[in-house]
Amino acid sequence: MTMKSSFDFTRLSWGIGIGAVVEHVLKIGRQGLDDAAQYIKTQLDMMKERAGSDFRIEIEDTTVNGTFNMMFLGYSISLGYKNHRNIIMRISSVGSQDNDPSVLVNGHFDSPLGSPGAGDCGSCVASMLEIARLTVDSGWVPSRPIIFLFNGAEELFMLGSHGFMTSHKWRDTIGAFINVEASGTRGLDLVCQSGPGSWPSLVYAQSALYPMANSAAQDVFPVIPGDTDYRIFANDYGKIPGLDVIFLLGGYFYHTSFDTVERLLPGSIQVRGDNLFSVIKAFTNSSKLQNALERESLGVAANESDNERAVFFDYLAWFLIFYTRKQAVVLHSIPVAIYLFMPFLLRLANDGLSCSIATFYDFIKGMLVHATGIILAALFPVICAILRLLVTGHSMNW
Repeated sequence: MTMKSSFDFTRLSWGIGIGAVVEHVLKIGRQGLDDAAQYIKTQLDMMKERAGSDFRIEIEDTTVNGTFNMMFLGYSISLGYKNHRNIIMRISSVGSQDNDPSVLVNGHFDSPLGSPGAGDCGSCVASMLEIARLTVDSGWVPSRPIIFLFNGAEELFMLGSHGFMTSHKWRDTIGAFINVEASGTRGLDLVCQSGPGSWPSLVYAQSALYPMANSAAQDVFPVIPGDTDYRIFANDYGKIPGLDVIFLLGGYFYHTSFDTVERLLPGSIQVRGDNLFSVIKAFTNSSKLQNALERESLGVAANESDNERAVFFDYLAWFLIFYTRKQAVVLHSIPVAIYLFMPFLLRLANDGLSCSIATFYDFIKGMLVHATGIILAALFPVICAILRLLVTGHSMNW
């Protein structure tokens, strides 16, 4: 049988991926999770059997237990858990060492109670399976190991990723990670969080085929009453550089019984797969990729320089504009200075000092008009939502 050497969404939508994963995850309770985990492991075992001699492939079916405390929405929450399953696959070359810096790709196969979880996060698991398949079947042997973590407990306070980061032998080898998530069923995959440091977003800017990212999203994300596994890897336990990639559109179906395969947009999954595979390859080739011991040996000074965030944004997913905060101070100050002083300079050149008061009045008037527009842009959608809620009596239009 001839294997395709590119990311193929048709295999995900109707073949080995989303349909089967969702079919298992749809089952409520422990049995449903076990079925999903077993399905994933079976697919990974099949890939290992047909892998070429240049590959070193390791698969682990682990059970995690633990306790921890976290702050969530301003509250201190203490959690204890046991017997949650993680399925892990490590793909490397035959000459790789156990402590080589690796790239982690994480996604969860559990779903909220009552939701089939096609978008969140069956689509993520299926994309990861297809990327693992593509890595094995295309003959591309990664220069650094790639770890695929299929974790079985994200919806309840990221238990699966916590278990991996506190107990697994590969945790200290991770030099960068990509967390694949969804709060909808379609759309380009937005990079909503990145760091620590700016190099993960720079790698994304240089390698993503259809980049969609905005540094402002990282400022907005803390306001959202939720969290992802990114928090565990980058903030609470690992301090690992990485990206949080997420579907946003179709949010009406998020965590509901309407999150089904039929509402997934195949083109969105294809774009996500193309982006992920390209970015993963770039991470494995990056000189910045370092394991925990290497990062620690750099010392505090290097860590402080890496903590500087960058400014970046895409243009219609065609390309991504990226520059540092220091460059931003200069680039953003110049137009502000022109905006503030040019009206006065133009008026003074023509009419003299007598018109400065009128110029100042026009300047304030213009600022008030723009401020009013910004306020109305925020209020108008809220007013429309309130009116619809009053008329229909339902928070969702379906």
